[in-house]
Amino acid sequence: MDDLLDRTDAVGLADAIRAGEVSEAEVLEATMARIDERNPAMNAITTVVEPEPAADGRLRGVPFAIKDLHFAMRGTVTTHGSRYFADAPVDDHDAEVVRRYREAGLVLVGRTNSPELGLSTTTEPALFGPCANPLDASRSAGGSSGGASSSVASGMLTAAHASDGGGSIRIPSSACGLFGLKPSRGRVSFGPDAGEGWSGYSTTHAITRTVRDSAVMLDAISGLATGDPYVAPTPDTTFEAAIAVPPPPLRIAVWDGSADGIEIDEVARGAIDAAVALCEELGHHIEEADLPIRRGMGSPQGIITTSNIAALMARREAVCGRPPGEGDLEPLAASMVARGADISGPDYAQAVLDSHLMGRKMGQYHASGIDLVLTPTLARVPPPLGELMADAHDVAAWGARQGAYSPFCAMANATGQPAMSVPLHWDHRGLTVGSHFIAPYGAEALLLRLAAQLEQARPFWPQPR
Repeated sequence: MDDLLDRTDAVGLADAIRAGEVSEAEVLEATMARIDERNPAMNAITTVVEPEPAADGRLRGVPFAIKDLHFAMRGTVTTHGSRYFADAPVDDHDAEVVRRYREAGLVLVGRTNSPELGLSTTTEPALFGPCANPLDASRSAGGSSGGASSSVASGMLTAAHASDGGGSIRIPSSACGLFGLKPSRGRVSFGPDAGEGWSGYSTTHAITRTVRDSAVMLDAISGLATGDPYVAPTPDTTFEAAIAVPPPPLRIAVWDGSADGIEIDEVARGAIDAAVALCEELGHHIEEADLPIRRGMGSPQGIITTSNIAALMARREAVCGRPPGEGDLEPLAASMVARGADISGPDYAQAVLDSHLMGRKMGQYHASGIDLVLTPTLARVPPPLGELMADAHDVAAWGARQGAYSPFCAMANATGQPAMSVPLHWDHRGLTVGSHFIAPYGAEALLLRLAAQLEQARPFWPQPR
């Protein structure tokens, strides 16, 4: 059983269950034993639940966990990693995406660690404590889906739910050497509790060991739900079917950020070089990027994020009947709530407009013949735990540290484009930075086809330690 759990992915595990090679009960028992054994060191899973019987779906019997941020999971408290929400009412329903996971046959065993309100590139909430990186337990697992990445990279789960409002699927995937795809805006429903996440900046999907797991899970959760305000274009075929066909030769534009003063370490440089070399070997054309947007996405993102955080606080205050008190919020969240409350309606409206204009500019850029944009996912390997935390006196300095660590991911959140982090390069310490590809809006299938081709040429699970 241990060998099966270590070497296979979620689809392989489901196939083994279906073939009678192992039972659902045996898989669940072995998974819970791993959580008991490994989670104390990782602190990736913060809530463990009594699993319900699995539905007869494509992934029947595969253990899975939901990120403790935004999405309701009945029978649990969605704490958002915050002490202010720790005593919130128990969820009496599932979010649409959680319902679809259950329908696919996944067995929900708990919730994973997230930084407070999903605001950080490291997962170290005061409520639950820091989440460790299985590649080096002294280092950050990334954020905000750090608990998801840590639970998968440590072998507790084969895949885990994640969300991404500024890189939060791709950052922890890069930090822990996993595959992470951020879907297009509107691909996956935020219902029934919201029409969109962070005004369209946030999306949701999963962190996985393999490309096929990502494709199969995206098939399971994508598509319009009742009441959704919009939906991403319907693909020509399923994502699972798409990965069976290699992509045609692609024009891939490379951007390392150097022209904008972004500094990357040797591992991030290696991530670009490895992706370029492999893509050229596979017949793709590489050229230097001349992006129409680069550094200009920070201002609207800050306005949109802080406005949404302030609105979340107002909703919580209405439910619990009191504003956040002393010790309820960490310094970063408290600062963002205060800033968000002061943002005017016209400022917010302009920020949304600016983001949409960025999306149009990138759409025109891709229409000119550029199929994908390649960057490193992060500017450096994951830092030691504590380095990316903010205290009450250095919130502004924290912003600079976080921006220097993750200068590449947020662009795709502003524009709504799909993007992925692919683990192609590892250093002598076993640390990694992902290779980051951004596609035109709605083109997840193209990303997955390239990812499957890269994975076939250079398999990335089991991880090359």
